[in-house]
Amino acid sequence: MKVALAQVGSGCDKSANLARITEVTAAASGTGAQLVLFPEFAMYEKPVVDATFARAAEPITGHFATAVAALAAEHGVSIAAGVVEQNRDDPLKPFNTLAVWNHQGNLVGRHRKALLFDVGSFAESRYITAGDPDEPATVVLDGTVVGLQTCYELRFPELSRAQVSAGATVLAVLSSWVPGPHKTQQWTTLARARAIENLCHVCAVTQSAPVSTGHSLAVAPDGDVLAELGTAPDWVCVELDQAHTERARQLDPSILATREALARPRPREST
Repeated sequence: MKVALAQVGSGCDKSANLARITEVTAAASGTGAQLVLFPEFAMYEKPVVDATFARAAEPITGHFATAVAALAAEHGVSIAAGVVEQNRDDPLKPFNTLAVWNHQGNLVGRHRKALLFDVGSFAESRYITAGDPDEPATVVLDGTVVGLQTCYELRFPELSRAQVSAGATVLAVLSSWVPGPHKTQQWTTLARARAIENLCHVCAVTQSAPVSTGHSLAVAPDGDVLAELGTAPDWVCVELDQAHTERARQLDPSILATREALARPRPREST
């Protein structure tokens, strides 16, 4: 599978954000990309989540999503992008959603961020409704099972394990990784760790600086970095060799088997 990592710098102008998505999708499709990954909050973004996200929110079938679906169909590529999805039950707290459209423009998957970023002064849960943490959130694209994760969720290995157990051989992490001391190192280290411990590819795409750290990257199952961007808006295409995943899992099947066994609850001995 050929995947494009689209590190855009989204802002508050949804039309401008859509124009950038249109530009990159056209360019990436011209290189033979089958899947184009855009970051978390590709539709609408600010340095800190606040009440304006609810005003910017749209239904998953709204204008922005419909335009992206049309792009996917026009260029014959699958697209994953972060949108601010309206919440009918609580209009003041939308969902932070990753939506996926296939090459025919059909919505084939959706992941509502379940593990919200409430760290320090950043309180995402004050303005965003959490999704279901028990949903593995996988989608099948061109015969490949792709796990969907949003930003902070990369820090939780249990989520990656659940997606790999559900058949994922690629983890797509769409992010707006909040910048700060050591944050770029943590971002790249976690992406490599999730690849190594699950013997899968990881495609981790984030917003560009200054709202995020940049440094989107693709990692092979052995931890090798196949491609990495800098801090500025940019994109890159990378070929994911699924045979690499198969070889890695055949050479060391104990990694997955052992982790599955350790994850199973054990009965407590009576005393």
